[in-house]
Amino acid sequence: MILVPVITQTVTYHNNDENQINGYLALPKDKDQNIPGIILIHEWWGLNDDIREKADYFASQGYAALAVDLYNGESTIKASKARQLAGNVRDNMDKAFTNLKAALEFIKNQPGVDSQKLASIGWCFGGGWSYQLAKNNLSVKASVIYYGRFNPKDDLKKMRANIIGHFAKEDRGISVDSVKEFEAVLKTHNGNHNIYIYPNTTHGFASRPGDNPNFNKTASDLALKRTLTFLKKSLN
Repeated sequence: MILVPVITQTVTYHNNDENQINGYLALPKDKDQNIPGIILIHEWWGLNDDIREKADYFASQGYAALAVDLYNGESTIKASKARQLAGNVRDNMDKAFTNLKAALEFIKNQPGVDSQKLASIGWCFGGGWSYQLAKNNLSVKASVIYYGRFNPKDDLKKMRANIIGHFAKEDRGISVDSVKEFEAVLKTHNGNHNIYIYPNTTHGFASRPGDNPNFNKTASDLALKRTLTFLKKSLN
């Protein structure tokens, strides 16, 4: 697909009991009608420039893209703080689900967006949440998981979304055996599911190319190519 110019803005997509939640919206400048909508879910670092750039890219490919914020405006470059922020979300999962549902409602109501063509994409911490949206049948037709947490023992009876997963062979937190078990479970369910394990990579191989020693351009480019093909088929 030819890259197109994009327009971007910070938007309020949800008001909770404490404050308003802002996200980053990127749209094709000259968008057609009935375009797909995507929500992007950040790593445990929070909504940062890397995720914003990813939203810009997907918008340039013809998608309405909303980068969500599960940290109420906070972000960090320190692992200790990221661990704390991610832990706070895990301690109140209902609040996170409410946030993500609001994000999906927001993106599907953007002018020109086809409300039946929604997807989620997440990296690391966000990859786990992308999986949760699919598992719980929360409006998405497609779920993209970049080295995100899953449980191969989960009950997937509710799931209607297609799943694509990108995992690192050398990931110390997500074993190859567990990924293969997850893949086997997905094969028992209807849908177009694709799981890929990338050799010579570790966790985070497709994130933050400027300051991430684990970034692997070859694997990242291949995963992106596969993701675009998957989204086109799933949201057709």
